[in-house]
Amino acid sequence: MAVKAWKLTAGILAGALLLTSCSAQDASDEMPDDLTHQKAAERPTAATTESAPSESAAAELTRAQVVASTGAVMAATLGFPNSRQITDEELKGLAVAPTDTLKDVVVLPAQCSKPVEELNWSPAQLGTEVARTDFTNEAQNIAGSIEVAKVNNREKLEDHYRTVLEIRTECKSVKLNGPEYTETLKFSSPGISEMESQLYYTRTGDSANARESLVLLQSKGDYVVMVSFMATTSLAEQEFNDVAKTIMDTAISQL
Repeated sequence: MAVKAWKLTAGILAGALLLTSCSAQDASDEMPDDLTHQKAAERPTAATTESAPSESAAAELTRAQVVASTGAVMAATLGFPNSRQITDEELKGLAVAPTDTLKDVVVLPAQCSKPVEELNWSPAQLGTEVARTDFTNEAQNIAGSIEVAKVNNREKLEDHYRTVLEIRTECKSVKLNGPEYTETLKFSSPGISEMESQLYYTRTGDSANARESLVLLQSKGDYVVMVSFMATTSLAEQEFNDVAKTIMDTAISQL
């Protein structure tokens, strides 16, 4: 299915995509899955364009790296030409689940505290073979990523799927009352077909970091692929869903 490059109106501030390390004092840390886009947002001007690996180069790559690179090439054709492969050292950081991200924060309803905190998740936490490429559209200031991991423990992946489902059904609207801010997270399904897990969420409140995110997860064989995007304007249009699904389908076809 051909999908034209995604276009958004101007007005997204690049600085609004800059994320910091986990701290309950910083409102940006309460956005679930922040680690998903941190690296691309930190270096939007230093990104390089991803190219499809040659046959000889592909022979030296892990399967996860080949899949991630293929997805990034498709992203480039759909309007995200700037990309950067995440380093091994950075992947080690992603493999460690954040802790105490909601310290000193009152979550309402209270029963949503645990699932919201558990959304600070990365496929890198599942196994040792991991690859990720971050990509951006500098003109429109949208950060995206494709992350691929070999699943050593399928139950851990299913646990995350259950967390996402709980968020969408039991915690559709969550208020975070921190020491210096109040924010609201709203969760829903983007309604993309043939996805094992999907989540769309918005963040609004006292901070200047309001943003919207789309996260898709799909597995095949021993691998799982996550495609995700973040911006400071709506990503809810069907055309953007098509872009995300096309990137996912392209990556999954390599498994």
